[in-house]
Amino acid sequence: MPKYAIAFISPKPALIHQVVEMDSRDSALRFFFNQFVTQGYSQDTEGFMYFKEDFADAENPLGNILEL
Repeated sequence: MPKYAIAFISPKPALIHQVVEMDSRDSALRFFFNQFVTQGYSQDTEGFMYFKEDFADAENPLGNILEL
């Protein structure tokens, strides 16, 4: 199963960094959101969509994901 290193600057601001082992990038990002991102976003589908937008913003991304 692939491993992904995920880093995100939370609204606090604080750096959250974890290695996640999941089937795909999307499932790894969802798991990371559910387990480690506790502030700044509602813990539902809408909150996850806002998180993904911020994570991958074209001009100022707040996160990065790398497959290990």
